[in-house]
Amino acid sequence: MWKKPNETEAPEQITEPKPKAPSVPKPTQAGGTSIIGTSIVLHGDISGDEDLVVKGKVEGTLNLPNNNIQVDPEGDVKADLKAQKISVAGKVEGNLAGGERVVIEKSGQVVGNIVAPRVVLEDGCKFKGSVEMNMEPASKAKLKDVGSSTGQSQASKATSSGLTSASGTT
Repeated sequence: MWKKPNETEAPEQITEPKPKAPSVPKPTQAGGTSIIGTSIVLHGDISGDEDLVVKGKVEGTLNLPNNNIQVDPEGDVKADLKAQKISVAGKVEGNLAGGERVVIEKSGQVVGNIVAPRVVLEDGCKFKGSVEMNMEPASKAKLKDVGSSTGQSQASKATSSGLTSASGTT
């Protein structure tokens, strides 16, 4: 038997699923996040008020004192980096100054000095330079003075067999 449709019933609507957004670090400021892609080679100084993800090659300086810098595994940086949080999973040749922390991930390779209140060297990373865990924000620390103080922690190359333990004064 045929049924008369109820006028109060709404017709079925077909909705398409929303595309999933790519995973991008959450910005610390209203400026958003910029990405230097894998095919990009950039020479020069970078500064601004947004987070930065480096997947390509950069030579110069990266100065984002109020934001974050992330160097992805395919990233290759020959520059001094200054940011609130710095995370390295690729290669960096230069000094790192973090206002909050610096993390060298398992796949990360860094040749340079680090100044930050908190420093993490994951097991398996490669690091050659000095570490200074200061109490003042890196925005006041000068990149050219990184590693010049006495009583700083010295770290030799970290290898996949383990990290060299560092000792210093606090």
